[in-house]
Amino acid sequence: MTTKKRAAVSFTGGKDCTLALCLTKATHDVVVLITFGPKNFTSFKAHSLEVIKLQAKALDIPHILVEIGEEGKTHLECYREKIAEVKEIYNLDLLVTGDILNVCDNFMTRATQDIIPLSCPIWAIDRNELLSTLFSRGFSLLITCASIQKLNNDESLARQFVGQKLTPEFKKTMLEPRQGDVDMGGEMGEFHTMVLTVPELYNGYRIEYEGEPKREGEFVFMDFKGVRLVRDE
Repeated sequence: MTTKKRAAVSFTGGKDCTLALCLTKATHDVVVLITFGPKNFTSFKAHSLEVIKLQAKALDIPHILVEIGEEGKTHLECYREKIAEVKEIYNLDLLVTGDILNVCDNFMTRATQDIIPLSCPIWAIDRNELLSTLFSRGFSLLITCASIQKLNNDESLARQFVGQKLTPEFKKTMLEPRQGDVDMGGEMGEFHTMVLTVPELYNGYRIEYEGEPKREGEFVFMDFKGVRLVRDE
């Protein structure tokens, strides 16, 4: 009999890390969700901490914020120090990420090297397979941020993304016609999502919200005015 490993998931509340969580829970015990962020951070444009906290509550998994940044230390050194601390506190065997592409020079591989094994269960997944898997599992996905620069410097197009649900229809009408220019999973930073519910994970809850798209710099993002956790009817 194989003993389940104690796993942590690097968690932003988006589609990729949540799918990685789904796959990991099938074989291991996920004991904590970790959100890494800069010192004194209160939220991210793409991934609202307020929403992340509600997601963790729906998932019924402990969630921690890990602040990165200390004078005299590199970003990598800070990550390695914090990962080692969290590993000891939670007696971890595995750190899981939803990484698909090597967009940061294998940063997490270097951050975990000789500290804890790293698992990337959706690494290099085909984007059609990714989206089909999300849709078939009933993920409800809200597009929360889009890069104007990476959407052909088109603010109007970015505003057509933010606040919309990532659905089969959105894939067909907005993503498929732009293949070659836009990664259908947003993996080059074109867009980001937050997961409102997953039937197999959220224990009968979903996230409801009020808000509207807002521009700041090169980004259009969802400016949440209110979020709440409610029971599915």
